[in-house]
Amino acid sequence: MKKLTAEEAAQISIKEHGRSSYARAMLLNMKPGEFILLENKDWKWKTQSPVTYCRGLEKHSKLKYECNRTADASGWLVKRVS
Repeated sequence: MKKLTAEEAAQISIKEHGRSSYARAMLLNMKPGEFILLENKDWKWKTQSPVTYCRGLEKHSKLKYECNRTADASGWLVKRVS
C-alpha cells in the first residue's frame, strides 16, 4: 500500500464495477486528443471488432472516437475526438 498524490491518482485508469473489460476501461478513461493502440492480444472478442465497439460506445454516450486498423494488422489505433 502506498500513498498517492492527486497527479498520480489521476493517471490511474479506473474500471467500472461488474463485468467490464480492460479495453472498455481504457476507452472510457481517455481524454480528448489521446491515442491508444489496442493490440490483437488485448482484444479477445471474436464477434465484434474495436471499431464496432467504439461505434456502440458513441451511441450510448457523448464520447466520439476514431478507430482504425493498423497497416500491419497488429491492432487498432484509437483516438478520442471529443
